Parts: sequence; structure tokens; C-alpha cells
Amino acid sequence: MKPALLKNRIQHRLWEVAAADDAILSATLTGSFLDEGSFEGVSDIDFVVVVDRLNSARFERLVAAFDRALRGELAELGYDLRINPTLGPLKFNDPATAVLHLMLYSREAHVDHAIASPFTCFDWQRSSTHCKRSLAEVFPVFNLQPHHFMSSRRSVRDYLRDFEAGVVSYRELDCAADGYTERGRTKPMTLRDRHEFAYHILRFLMQNLVKLVRRGNLALQGEQLLREYFSIFPEREVETRRFYEQLQTKKRARDFGQPLTGLEKKLQAFIDDFERQFRQVFFNTASRHVAFRHAPTPLNHDAGGGRVFLGRTDPQLAATPDATWQGLAGHLAELTFAKSHASPLTRCRESLAELSRRMPLAKVDVDERLLEIDYGVLDGATVTVARRSHPGLFAAWQRGEDPQFPGGESTDDVRRRALAFVAEHWTATAGNSLTCTHNVVLRTLVGHVLGLSPSDWHRLDVPHLAPITFTATADHGLFVDIPAEVARTMFRSFDTLAKAA
Repeated sequence: MKPALLKNRIQHRLWEVAAADDAILSATLTGSFLDEGSFEGVSDIDFVVVVDRLNSARFERLVAAFDRALRGELAELGYDLRINPTLGPLKFNDPATAVLHLMLYSREAHVDHAIASPFTCFDWQRSSTHCKRSLAEVFPVFNLQPHHFMSSRRSVRDYLRDFEAGVVSYRELDCAADGYTERGRTKPMTLRDRHEFAYHILRFLMQNLVKLVRRGNLALQGEQLLREYFSIFPEREVETRRFYEQLQTKKRARDFGQPLTGLEKKLQAFIDDFERQFRQVFFNTASRHVAFRHAPTPLNHDAGGGRVFLGRTDPQLAATPDATWQGLAGHLAELTFAKSHASPLTRCRESLAELSRRMPLAKVDVDERLLEIDYGVLDGATVTVARRSHPGLFAAWQRGEDPQFPGGESTDDVRRRALAFVAEHWTATAGNSLTCTHNVVLRTLVGHVLGLSPSDWHRLDVPHLAPITFTATADHGLFVDIPAEVARTMFRSFDTLAKAA
């Protein structure tokens, strides 16, 4: 049977199960199963399945259903079937055996995974081969951020620790009647594992660096990948190319009888080179500009009358626990700020004054370009009142338009003045800075830098006193780093199935 026909039959059988099960929200095929021209060259059928909730009974039911769907189909062609329900890079290489790598996630676990393992989820999002919702429709990754390379699951050092320890780290689902947990496990590496893992590390870091710098979910391979990577990180190109090609040749030929000479030393050298160049570009020669939304005011709280359009109205701050201020000051303590900037409104200037009682700050420069959006005649009105008095405004938003508030501004007006501030104070001058501004200004900047559609910027929920770092690099422009705990709040409206669950 032709490989394409066999793949189509496998996909069809998987889709039959996914379509018939109401618990399944999303089912996505990804990885080499889609990319390889020959089924024999596929190590796994990578299959990501998101369900509304997961427990022991549902886990067993789904594993059994997918086993029934594929076992007979593959047996006719001389293949046995093995289902691997673990999470992570655990591989099986049994002869004449197809492996269904069945990665099951609850909806909540997928959200956690997208935040903790953005590299993996971003890669999966590229697949258009899915049943029901796409993974991005369940909860998306919006481009990579510099801190992901150092702090996320499967970061640079995570991979190196596994390689040095000679183990493959993965997670097993420990299911119970009322839910499940993920338990960390390890498996000793074989000689084949070590070579394939080293090759994976090179491709993983190269591809994700290109995604970060080129700001897109690219999947470059071969010479195109190498060319793009070395245009960003040029050190030791000859040695790294040779190492990459040696590993690639072994993998394609499945030649693991003899170890590659100096494998460990060469991999360590590559990771050291990568990390040194990464720190040089994104830390040593870059400027870091930490921005945060002011502390809350009484008008930021819904006291029963509905959310208020709080723009140029100028209330003072509400009481904020000292621990919240200390948390922000602690996050900022590792940096020295040459400048401080603030919106002219009281809530921003008071926020910086309060913060200055806990850490030294530079003299504050007040800049009107950091003002909150001008809501015009609707400033101070509740959303409910505004919807009744100006239905056309809300209708325009529903159509994806960006109208100005009556007598005020549009989001694009805020974008233009915010980017003018950025060009003057963040990208044109050296040194770190601290900026206190407002919700709409920050979500406009975050949306712009992450490449979100402007029609989605209003969905970003910027928490008060939460640090967001913008990194200005010399050669690659501006990047944003959003801590995981801040991201959970900022992107929660994109978890569209949360209420349904």
C-alpha cells in the first residue's frame, strides 16, 4: 500500500473515534507522521488529544478506543501496535511496530502546558491536521519570548541535564476516579537515544531561535535552517555544521552501531556556544524596560454597577497589600534602572512613589504619551450604560473595526503614541528603564510586539502591579517577556472553554 494511502486510513480511523466522543475537544496529528514521505521512516504517530476532563475511567476508555481503531488496520499490513500514553520524548523502536504516541490532556492541563512548555505547544499549533477545534482555539501560544529559553519546561539546561545524566525524562499520567496528576519519570538512554537526543537538541534550539527572531511559527529544515540560524548566531559555524550533519546522517541511516567520536564534548560545546550568544544578544548588549500597570483604584473594582471605562478620570489609589508591593520590588531588584517614566495621571505617579519607598528609583519623567486611552464622553461610564447610549460603537467592534470613542481615541491612536514613546526611550537609547502606565497602553504594546491581531488586543487583561519586560536588542528589535503567573491572567480570556467546563 502506498504510504499516503496508509496515512489517510490511519487518520480516518483516529478521526472516527474523536468525532464520536463528546469528551474530546481537540485531536491533532503532528510530527514526523505528517512530514515523512515513507511510513517506515516514522518513529511515532504523534497524536495530541484534549478532553474536557480526564480521569481513570475516561483514560482507559480512550486508550481502548484508539487501540481498537488502529490495531486491525495495521495488522493487515504486518504491523503490531503499541500505544504510548506518556508525555515527553520517550521513544520505542520495536521492529514492525507502529507506535501511537497518545498525548492526553485535560483542557486545564493544555492551558498549563501552553504556558509551561511553549516550544512544544507552538510547534504543535503549526499542524493543520486536526479534528474538531485546533489547539490554538483551545488555548494558543502567541510567539516565543526570550525567557522561554531559560525558564520554561524543556529549556536549554533541561535538555543538557538529561543528556549528562544519561536519561530521558518523561511524564506518566497517574489517573484516579476524580482526576489525574502527571508524575515525572526517567528511562536510561540507549546509544541510539543519545544520538537522537543530541540531534533533537540541535534542531530544537536552532528552530526555536529562528522562530523567536523571525517572529513566526516557522519549520525550517536542512540547509535553510542552518543558513538562518548562523545568520543570527555565527560563532563556530564550521564545527557546528559538521556535528549537525554527522548526527543527521546517523539518524537517517539508523546507524547506531558505533558512537560518534566526542559526542558529549561536541554537544556541550554547542550548548555553551548557544547560551553565550543568547545572553550576549538578549541580555549583555540589550536594554531591559520593565513596564507595569498602576496599582488599583476604587474605580477599577466592580462594585455592583459594572465595569467602568476609566481613562482620563483621575482617582487616587485604593489600599494595596504591602506584600503586593514587595513582590514587585523583589522582581525588580536584579536590575538597575537608569530612568523612570510615568503617565501624568495620579494613579501612575502615586504607584511609582509608593514603589520608591521599597527600592531606589531614578527621577520620574512624566510623559503624556503614556496616558490611558481617552474614552471621550464615555469616560467614567459603565460598560452597560455605554452599550445602551452608543450601540453603534459596540456594533463596530463586533465587526472587527477600531472606531474612536465619541470625543476620544481609538486603539490605533494609543498604538501610535505608545510606539513613539518606545522609539524615543526604549529603542533609541541605552540603559534599563522602569515605566508605570495603563491597561490599554500595555495591552497595545504587548499585542503589537507579540504579533497578535489588533482585533484581539482588547482581550488581554493586564493585571495591576505585574512586571512585563520589553527587551530592546541591537540587531533584532523589541521583544516582550511575560512571567508565567502574569500570562495566566493576561491571556485568560483566550481560554474560551473555561466556562463551559
